[in-house]
Amino acid sequence: MRWSWVGLVAVVLACAGTRPELEPSGPANEVTWMFRVVDPEGQPVSGARVNVWRADQSQDSALPGTTDAQGTGRVALKPGRYAAEVQARGFVTAFRTDIRIAPESKPRMELSLARAVPLSGRVVDAEGNPLNSVWLRFVSSSVATPLVQTSSDTQGRFTFQGVAAGEGLLYASKADWSWRRLKVVTPQPELTIVMGLRSSLLVRVVDTEGRLIPNASSFVKPIDRRVGISNESEKTPEGTLHLRLPAQRYRVRAFNRAAGCEWERTVDVDVLPGQQAEVTVSFEGIASAGPWTGRAVTPGGKPLAGMQLRATALKTPEGGDLMGGCRTKTGPDGHFELSHPLARPHKLELVSMDGLHQKVGVAEQAPSGPIGGPVVFQSSGVLKGRVLQPDGQPLKKFLLQGYPMAHREGRFAWTPDASRPSALFIWAQGMAPFRLRVEALAHEERTLPDITLDPGHTLVGQVLHEDGRTGVPNARVDWVDPADLEGPRDEHGFKHEADMAGRFHVEHLPHRSLFLRVNQEQGGTALYEVGAHEDQVELRLTADGVLQGFVTDGAHVPLAGVTVRAHCEAGLDTRTTTDEAGHYVLRVPGDRECFVHVSDEPLRDAQWPRPAPLAFSPQPVSLSPHERERRDFVPRSGGGALQVHFPEPRERLEIFLVPGHVDMPETYGALRILQRSAFTSNPAARKWPPEDPDVPGPYHWRVDFDFSHLPPGRYTLFVVDGWFGPSVLRVPVDVKQGEAKSLRLGFPADSGGTPLVP
Repeated sequence: MRWSWVGLVAVVLACAGTRPELEPSGPANEVTWMFRVVDPEGQPVSGARVNVWRADQSQDSALPGTTDAQGTGRVALKPGRYAAEVQARGFVTAFRTDIRIAPESKPRMELSLARAVPLSGRVVDAEGNPLNSVWLRFVSSSVATPLVQTSSDTQGRFTFQGVAAGEGLLYASKADWSWRRLKVVTPQPELTIVMGLRSSLLVRVVDTEGRLIPNASSFVKPIDRRVGISNESEKTPEGTLHLRLPAQRYRVRAFNRAAGCEWERTVDVDVLPGQQAEVTVSFEGIASAGPWTGRAVTPGGKPLAGMQLRATALKTPEGGDLMGGCRTKTGPDGHFELSHPLARPHKLELVSMDGLHQKVGVAEQAPSGPIGGPVVFQSSGVLKGRVLQPDGQPLKKFLLQGYPMAHREGRFAWTPDASRPSALFIWAQGMAPFRLRVEALAHEERTLPDITLDPGHTLVGQVLHEDGRTGVPNARVDWVDPADLEGPRDEHGFKHEADMAGRFHVEHLPHRSLFLRVNQEQGGTALYEVGAHEDQVELRLTADGVLQGFVTDGAHVPLAGVTVRAHCEAGLDTRTTTDEAGHYVLRVPGDRECFVHVSDEPLRDAQWPRPAPLAFSPQPVSLSPHERERRDFVPRSGGGALQVHFPEPRERLEIFLVPGHVDMPETYGALRILQRSAFTSNPAARKWPPEDPDVPGPYHWRVDFDFSHLPPGRYTLFVVDGWFGPSVLRVPVDVKQGEAKSLRLGFPADSGGTPLVP
């Protein structure tokens, strides 16, 4: 697979060793940004305040400017990319998120403001008495319009300033009072908001005979808004009284429990301000299908004795909001009895009670009555094993896949989620870590040979500078399995810190081939393959090369705060950030194949609103030690776009796009090598103001991924799902000029992805 990088990024090269050409020319001179603020008719707005800040920084760093009688103002700015907030009395606050100031230019910009419209009124209680100190917020349906807020005075009156015309949501909140949310169309010159104190909700639960269930459990979950919810409740003779609830809709869950079975029902209820609402959750008239008896057996008829049986009623269209489940224990011949199952098919799961809590088998069946026959459980698949000490005695405590295991005989059981190769990672204090690659089958029980851990061997060494004589103080030394060498630095790796003389001491190294890796932020890298019984080593750093240049928007506007990374072989990655002049200096590990990626990723955390992210293409680079090279970067433009959507957020989901037609890699390491040269998705950008009361909370996992400004051509999309045994989905994609292609994909682990075991 070959790819032509010509035309994707503007590149300026300088001969190695021509150091004067590589140095930045120094801070650019400030230029005067002239702006003019006008009303909708184009007339000047005097006294307008314009705050302008660099796009990669927060609004706290803003420089102020004010318009004169002609509506004009000026701010001295260094060249770069900026955002601005424009405020004037009687107008709606406006933002400009992509102001570009080029060197030696005379930038001019006209900023038009929309007139604010009236939004005022009173806040009163249910008797019409005024409420003071109510906090009011208006959120316009226009995402580019900021939230405005005010509070009511002693007469309950309020007046908003800077409200945009159109639809929006008005929020009113006060301690110990139910919040209100009103849909409002502005202008609205006089509005009355009636508020009530917080409310309570009494939940009664009645059984199948219509009798009140004493001490029945119930939970309430808000439907409309989940902030400011109290979890206070108290038991009463009638039921559970949920206290201090803001008025809104709630979903109530209540339970009817009897002899090892539990039925659950949900109902929705409206809670009004300042009142006690009441709701009855009834199980009256619901018939049990029990008793249900049977014998749990294997496909070969062998009884499954001494197991915990969990039976969960499956959802059915006629079942509505009613759910149920039962638990019991199988007898010596596999016999079981479920007293009150619902009359619908159930999912049956058998779990061992030997301390391993493994899932033994699964079945699906409807209740078969009091004289039930055998129920055949298909094996859910399990890897069984035993971990021993060097003397052959059981190791009673260890970690398996990061989960603590404790068993007096050192046994474990691991249930695979699919039939595929997998890697089991086992750690124990005082022992060398162990990795076992196995073929797991989803419906087969497999017993692994005993795993004997040992203390491993001890390695002492020293990290030296390039001269071979001077120690590198506090160097970080990683030891890495060969299969993980191309992966992220902290994936399945172990790190140690050298002392002030560069000396290090590593215990419990496994008796197999491993790599020692050093990647010094101050400069220099080392990679050394350690023999299975080697006990002493010296690591001499290889000097870095230096790549430096400027990142601009393609029109000489410097881009500050942009991240420049080198993704290099053997995981020897480096990064830096552009300064205010858009200049960067990136160390590149000497004699290594690397790809340089540029991203304005820091803008993800910049203040709302923010400019749209820029997309850059990766560039290959390989430098000898001490070699210096000049390379400038500009964003991609034109081309097509690709959006990739998944059903829900998921941890450990990676997605990247490789130019050309690429086959599925045969190994995990080969996949990571491909990833170095791949296009990455645009940084996630929040599309709402963070103080909006109804926006989702902080999120870390994504559902939608965007690739913008892609050069037309064939690409191969890779989606990596999971860690210890990742599944990889490969999707060929053709991108056309001007096309915005959209893909909806399932997760690789659920959609036939190829397993690549680290």
